[in-house]
Amino acid sequence: MEKLVITIARSYGSGGKEIGKTLADALGIKYYGREIFEMSADDDAEVYSVDDESIHNSSIEEMDAIFKRQAKTIREVAEKESCVIVGRCADYVLRDRNDVVRLYLYAPIRDCMRRVIRLYELNPDDAKALVHSMNKTRGDYYEHNTGQTWSDPTHYDLCINTAGLEVNECIAIIRNYIEMKF
Repeated sequence: MEKLVITIARSYGSGGKEIGKTLADALGIKYYGREIFEMSADDDAEVYSVDDESIHNSSIEEMDAIFKRQAKTIREVAEKESCVIVGRCADYVLRDRNDVVRLYLYAPIRDCMRRVIRLYELNPDDAKALVHSMNKTRGDYYEHNTGQTWSDPTHYDLCINTAGLEVNECIAIIRNYIEMKF
């Protein structure tokens, strides 16, 4: 296979962004996360007066316009190069392509909390609240834009519980899967 696009949906605190960046480096391909948001922001200053983190507080019309632009950017990127795309409903946007591996990374709440506490120096109660809040926001966003349940494993080629695994071990699992599939 000449081109490969890997999409990563992830629960908050599961390490999905770090795994995505490391995987892209290991495969020698580009990584896209927030960059998709920035690339799709072209000249429409009114729609993009919201930043990536506050997008979920926008009006339905703003959210829909942003999603349509991001989906267009995701399709354009996937058409031209191999890459890893984290979030942004990329698995759904690229659902009809044969050169895509759709991953869902998750971990039990206690493991996500540990990671969030370590990264952001939060107390356990705040970390738990943040993990729940972010997962609800991600789930709502996914459902709004796709009509599907974000954490449903049938939308993904491979689901990995990252708890107890090092980043390089997750990368090895993913690479083995890709080798077997293609």
